[in-house]
Amino acid sequence: MQSTQISTGNQFGKTTAAMTEVIYRATGTHPYYPTRRPPVEIWVVCTSYSQSVSIMKKFWELVPKDAIRVGTRFDPRAGFGKENPTVVFRNGSVVRFRTTNQGPEALAGATIDYVSIDEPTDLDIYRELDKRVMRRSGSIGITLTPINRPCGWLREMVEQGSISEVHARLTPLNLTPHGRRAPLTLLDGTPMDQTWIDEQWRTTPASYAPVVLDGEWETRPDGIFYKCFDRARHVNANVRLDPTRGVVRWVLGIDYAAADRQYGQVGVLSQVQSYLDDKGRRQELVYAVDMVAMPGIATSEQFAAEVVGLLGRSGIRWSDLHAVYGDNPVASRWVEKSNLNTSRAVARELSIPLSALTPRILSAKDGGPSAGAMDTGCRFIYEGIASNRIMLHPRCSLLADAFEQWDYTRDHPLKDCADAFRYSLKDYIFRLGGRGQVVRFR
Repeated sequence: MQSTQISTGNQFGKTTAAMTEVIYRATGTHPYYPTRRPPVEIWVVCTSYSQSVSIMKKFWELVPKDAIRVGTRFDPRAGFGKENPTVVFRNGSVVRFRTTNQGPEALAGATIDYVSIDEPTDLDIYRELDKRVMRRSGSIGITLTPINRPCGWLREMVEQGSISEVHARLTPLNLTPHGRRAPLTLLDGTPMDQTWIDEQWRTTPASYAPVVLDGEWETRPDGIFYKCFDRARHVNANVRLDPTRGVVRWVLGIDYAAADRQYGQVGVLSQVQSYLDDKGRRQELVYAVDMVAMPGIATSEQFAAEVVGLLGRSGIRWSDLHAVYGDNPVASRWVEKSNLNTSRAVARELSIPLSALTPRILSAKDGGPSAGAMDTGCRFIYEGIASNRIMLHPRCSLLADAFEQWDYTRDHPLKDCADAFRYSLKDYIFRLGGRGQVVRFR
């Protein structure tokens, strides 16, 4: 069996290349090398259903509609359906979209011609898929940015020559389609030239820029994460968001940590304004207005009183908040902290029933991507700081300390402050459809 891997940074067109390969094979029209004559069976394998829907969307945009059976429908939310999503071609070829979150056993039993794997997977998943293509001497294609999941086994197989690799770094040449002189453009018309590439390096954390931009194998932790933060530039007591530019919303993020943590309960209150820049791209201005940080041993009632006081200092009520996101529950022999306990304590502090507390405190770790969620959020914040779209009030001095000192380790004493701020921005970090920089091929 033959396996080929394409390694690049993010937003490099890997998915477009992968789905184009699938369509070439399904239609038997590959322009570059011979493939098995249709009908063939192909699997497109993703890590989750939500990721699979985005891949289905790209496939639907690329596939010639006269090549597939009449009546095939695509839904932007459900793709080709949640139960065994499948596209059947007029020539009899079948493309199935599968996920790996149920383990390798869910992939057993089939004989197929080609597998397209999107993003890193586990070794046992790869081995099971390799068995599926063995009988028909099929092949596997893998497109990935080597981050958010362990890739040691994959790197070893590439270095041993068991898997061939196409590695494309972020250069103007690699962003220029064959036969053209000009590089690709974003949807707003911005050329992906050296100037654009330089901006990506400036606004991407140095510790893993080699991975997300150049598709290298390893991140390179090298001290302070938010090196772009400058207290003299990013801390200002006089920031005023102009409501004529866009709606200004209040958000609150809450972090819970172990009882022995100095800042075991943290709340960060921010204003967020979404707007379209001069190129029509959605951006956010974020102003961290105030915060509270208490020892981990503090009770939910003590923390709730501080949070209500925090809102009062800014002249707002709980009901004025657009969203509140909190961390997963944390328990010790002395105290348990959770969104539910905090909600109850806040309701008591406000002298209202729990059922009347609006908005509710939602989990910052539900409903968004799980693998790499921390990386994604930290990159969002890094880009905002580097672009001067994230500012802090002097009352958020501990958050400023976190930006100056946090080294991306999980046991750093100021990590909880940075986490609470990140949680408050969940709706913007994981905006439906993503932040785009969406590549337009032309």
